[in-house]
Amino acid sequence: MFSEEGAMQWTWFAFSCIIWMIYTYYNMQQIVENSDGDENLFHGQSDYRMLSVICIATWFPFPFWFVVSPEGVGLVSDVTTIQLGWSVLNVTAKFGFILHLQYIKSKYCKTLDATRELYGVNGDPAAAPGKKTETLQDGDADDFMPDDGGEQKMRTLIKETMVSLNMSSHTDRFMKLMLDNGIVSTDILERLTAD
Repeated sequence: MFSEEGAMQWTWFAFSCIIWMIYTYYNMQQIVENSDGDENLFHGQSDYRMLSVICIATWFPFPFWFVVSPEGVGLVSDVTTIQLGWSVLNVTAKFGFILHLQYIKSKYCKTLDATRELYGVNGDPAAAPGKKTETLQDGDADDFMPDDGGEQKMRTLIKETMVSLNMSSHTDRFMKLMLDNGIVSTDILERLTAD
């Protein structure tokens, strides 16, 4: 349609390139804003940056394929090749974005599951699964000594570490080993050496 009109095809091509440049500019700005200036298009590790880079990189070849197609200068005229080219570009752009988005979702779900496992469904550490609660019986109030937090900090540290290592099934055994060997606070743990 546009290939017969000469100047009109290049007008549309220039218009689409301008739109793509505006899109790229705002994506680059969003990366910087999302990371508070720590990342840009060429530097960073965030998932948001990676999604933006995938969009920009996979949309970049479209104008070039347009130029070599019959709508452009007509360097490639085989209909099958043209359609295959458009298909490959579209599949690469869309599936690249979708697959990375799915990866981000699965990573988030794993983190959420680990957090739920550590702190319980409602985020309350006291509601953690398997946490034993003791109630005071009559006459026990005199024997009750408030914990200074050392052993509780140690228990929390061990639970968080084991969950982050995906070894939460071994938490109780490891905690028992640590506490039975006199490592009841983080201060004692810090003084341990390799010997």
